[in-house]
Amino acid sequence: MARRWGVSSNSIGLFLLPLVVACQTAPPTTTSASLVRNTIHSSLQVPLNVERLAVLYPKTYSRELLDAYARLEGAVFQLKEQRPFLRIVDRFDLPTLRGEQRFQLGGAVSDESAIRLGRLLGVDSVLFFRIEGPNFRDQVFAKFYGDLPPFTVTSKIILVESAEVVFHNVVTSPVEGFRGPTPFFYSDFRVEPQVRAALDRGVVQTIADLSNAFR
Repeated sequence: MARRWGVSSNSIGLFLLPLVVACQTAPPTTTSASLVRNTIHSSLQVPLNVERLAVLYPKTYSRELLDAYARLEGAVFQLKEQRPFLRIVDRFDLPTLRGEQRFQLGGAVSDESAIRLGRLLGVDSVLFFRIEGPNFRDQVFAKFYGDLPPFTVTSKIILVESAEVVFHNVVTSPVEGFRGPTPFFYSDFRVEPQVRAALDRGVVQTIADLSNAFR
């Protein structure tokens, strides 16, 4: 049949060969989940002497960040299913924390302040979270100057007595497909879906890493 049209079967094979090779060598599709990076090794395990744990995080006025911190704190309470002897100190019910204005006003928590607060609370270890990511100004400028910075979710567990860091994880979650606010003068601020999705991926990965470390 191929010879009837003046084309040999060998010619057809040579014509289709580049297409076959292209299909075989095409790179795999990258998913959103694969873009999230963490710094903790999967084999790391939090020591069993972490028995009384305080959860801390910086004060924020962002509703999205407050929700993210609440999810992280709620996930810590779920760790009791893996370690029933673990006791979690609720930061919202402690007047000693309310009086720590330097901690409340700080955008980040230092190891020294975390240890100091841990001693005030009578715990053996402190877990604190810090979330950093693009703000509204970043979103406006990203429309003209490029991509947004990623979200980073840092989690760290410090033993109060020895000041030893037994868990330190930094999860990086890039913002995908962001095009910036539609109007240039955007007075009614809202978090774009791509930004919220990046924050969600960072929180989910942090929770998974923490759960794995308490296995």
